[in-house]
Amino acid sequence: MLIAEYLLRNARNWPNRLAYVSETRRLTWGDVADRSLRLAHALRRLGVGPGDVIASMAEDTHETVETWYAAALIGAVRTGVNVRYAPAEMAHVLADAGARVLIVEGGARESDLERLDASLPGLHHVIGFGRHRQALDYEALLASTPPLPEPAAVDPDACAAISYTTGSTGRPKGVRWSHRGIVATQVNTWLQAGMQHDDVFLHCLPAAGVPILLATWNVVNGAAVVLHRRFDAGRALAQLAEERVTSVLWVPTMMSDVLAHPRFAEYDLGRLRLVMYGSMPATPALVRRALEGFGCRLQQWYGSTEATAGWTSILHHEDHLAALDGRPELLTSCGRSTLHCAMAVLDEAGDPVTDGTVGEICVRGETLMLGYHNLPDETAAVLRGDGWLRMGDLGFRDAEGYFYLVDRKNFMIITGGYNVYPMVVENALAEHPAVAEVAVVGAPDERWGEVVCAVVVARAPVTGAELVEFCRPRVASFEVPKRIDFVDRLPRGATGKVQKRELLERYRHVEQLQM
Repeated sequence: MLIAEYLLRNARNWPNRLAYVSETRRLTWGDVADRSLRLAHALRRLGVGPGDVIASMAEDTHETVETWYAAALIGAVRTGVNVRYAPAEMAHVLADAGARVLIVEGGARESDLERLDASLPGLHHVIGFGRHRQALDYEALLASTPPLPEPAAVDPDACAAISYTTGSTGRPKGVRWSHRGIVATQVNTWLQAGMQHDDVFLHCLPAAGVPILLATWNVVNGAAVVLHRRFDAGRALAQLAEERVTSVLWVPTMMSDVLAHPRFAEYDLGRLRLVMYGSMPATPALVRRALEGFGCRLQQWYGSTEATAGWTSILHHEDHLAALDGRPELLTSCGRSTLHCAMAVLDEAGDPVTDGTVGEICVRGETLMLGYHNLPDETAAVLRGDGWLRMGDLGFRDAEGYFYLVDRKNFMIITGGYNVYPMVVENALAEHPAVAEVAVVGAPDERWGEVVCAVVVARAPVTGAELVEFCRPRVASFEVPKRIDFVDRLPRGATGKVQKRELLERYRHVEQLQM
């Protein structure tokens, strides 16, 4: 059973069961299958075949998930383009993936796309939906095309999707997922979370990347997903109540915003039985607020794009209760390994270290990526032929099997659930003529988990506000620094390398950030 087979099974077994709720319509499994089959047939008529790349650039709508299913039905490869990317990042993803077709939501980013058109000779067709300016209209194509007579035969180990994550080289890096890995992730994570056939899941995370797996994981047993276009705490609260939502996954920042909403107490959340969160730990204070406010079970998930999300460890509800009952250190753990993968802490030689010893967190199982797209050296660095994926996180395991992260290789920053590699921001700031040197680190923050901080050595007068504005068109909005400090010199070691650990120590106890 692969993606397309699950979809068609649902349409046969539960054609009238609710599958998706979006801003504009409610779709049953029969509707989703019919529309996806029509889109698949239209794409095939446009010359898209097995292995060709279909890109999607939109907020989370039913068209986003229909594109996912249509690609699977014809054996094509789906990739997502984050609508928050800067134009250069958008162009890189489309060119690197070799996108043949782009399905785009009409709006402000269309002008960016039009400026990039000359640099994307491999992009043969652009299909628009909503209020768009494209020659091909999404709904018109579906209306004029019959459903695909027969889905393509697909090799389980073929590439089904390329998910782009910001790379340490300063450009988004494509992670190739197989059909087999996607199904393993979705089926096993659904099982591990205790999800049920009658669940209604509220999807609040941008489906351009990893969260596409959450937007479509209901396909494994015919449950329903409510698509939340762009996160708004008030709207999320309303959807929880109106759609009688049973489960949701947020980053802690979102969870905190929902709990703090002034109308929180007015909504009936009686059907909510599971709140999941990930990307960063939650503080004891937030966990207490969540347990009291939602009155349901909590889970924390840990995983990586390279493990097809994989959600390779879970901190269960019982662990949260134990943390509040005298074991607060558990809330700094990312939990214990899930049913469908093995986790270990290995040294540089690939050998296991003893419990309590810091090494690199590694994962093994069916959900591992096929590799980085067009990056064989980077692939070899994390998939070394021994079956283990190097996660890039340093940590340790305790005697009870709980894993703890202590640092991130390459000093990656996680702010509000988004991954930011410092080099991306450093490269943007270094383009400013007044910047002589710059180092970017993450500082702890109660709301965002971490915020992006730039430490600048200036060669000419410039303000922090000017540098922030300089960054905005050059990086994604979540990569723009929230703090810029000016220093006479950056700390360096004996070899001249900037000592980022020293900078991190400076910001470790910063409580309030000011420009």
